[in-house]
Amino acid sequence: MNRSDRGGGDGYGSLPLQVGFVLIIALSGVFVSIQAGAGIRFALLAGVAGLVAGIVITWFVVRNLRDVMPDTPDMSDREW
Repeated sequence: MNRSDRGGGDGYGSLPLQVGFVLIIALSGVFVSIQAGAGIRFALLAGVAGLVAGIVITWFVVRNLRDVMPDTPDMSDREW
């Protein structure tokens, strides 16, 4: 098992986990702006900005984690 086989075969980890992480960041921007008393337009703008920030943060984290994660042996080939 090499680095490209880890977490779904594309080398970037679990796609649903990444999408969830991006959506959490975007929704956080929306909810904080609503709580601060912003209007709907500004809340939607905060959501779009949160999507962009979430994508950048996810890309940065996944790229750096792949560099520091140790290679792990493929456990399916072991004889028990």
